[in-house]
Amino acid sequence: MEDDSDKKMRKQPKLWIQGLAIISLVVALVLMGINIYGLTQPIRKPGLGVTDQDQLRFVPKQIWSYEDSLIAINGLDASLPRSEFAEAANQVVNQSLIHIDWQKVNPVEYRQLVPIWENYFLWGIGMFSGLPQFERYHYANYERNIERGIGICGDASTILSSVLDQHQIPNRIVSFGGHVIVEYEREDGKPQLLDPDFGISLGVPLDELSERLEHVRDRYSAAGYSAAEIDDLISIYQTDFALFDNTYHFMTLRYVFENVSYVAKWIVPLSLISLSLGYFAWLRRKQRAKNGNPS
Repeated sequence: MEDDSDKKMRKQPKLWIQGLAIISLVVALVLMGINIYGLTQPIRKPGLGVTDQDQLRFVPKQIWSYEDSLIAINGLDASLPRSEFAEAANQVVNQSLIHIDWQKVNPVEYRQLVPIWENYFLWGIGMFSGLPQFERYHYANYERNIERGIGICGDASTILSSVLDQHQIPNRIVSFGGHVIVEYEREDGKPQLLDPDFGISLGVPLDELSERLEHVRDRYSAAGYSAAEIDDLISIYQTDFALFDNTYHFMTLRYVFENVSYVAKWIVPLSLISLSLGYFAWLRRKQRAKNGNPS
């Protein structure tokens, strides 16, 4: 005969599984609620560029919304010669981002720390890992970059590179020790450098940059940038650099993880809900069969 202790021992695993299923369902519903709430929330700081000009490195003449930027990007005339198209895109990207002092502003207020309702994976890593690249996150996806509305040279360059890629214009990202720019191929096959962070066409290819620094200085000066700012750039342009084919090459691991995480943030709660409800449905059918009512 089976005693009571044996019956309790057999029930314990079932109770453990039921508890796990309940916890999984609760967690899944919470995560799904966070995701749904996030659909209603902007990832751009309210009042960006309007109420916080003391926090900006460059004060823009006009603040574009995310919608304004997308309209301008989608409205770029693909029939233009490459040089005209690229320079127009360079201006659009420059106008689409507010250049903040990246390391000094509040990362939560400016959404550098990705909000939990935007992506709880990126939020969790930024909140608890101690990894600076996630505490003040640079998006790989150019539309999210524009939607958030803030950035520095690397963000501007990856956006421009992505736009040029969409229009099959050969380009590469040029990363110096303190600045990032883009080189593209003109319609005549000659390369040309663009600085989307400053909204400048340098008017020279990379292989002539070090020899034509005064020409480059004149380009920045004509755009109204200060002598001190220009001196810093000229010094940077005399240092070593690295070349990257595109945004994926520039930030490979982050590019992959970001794209996966934006899919997984929906798949995880949906999977947990399906598994939990499937388990409870199976348990109910089993109990009915045990009671002699299989329907």
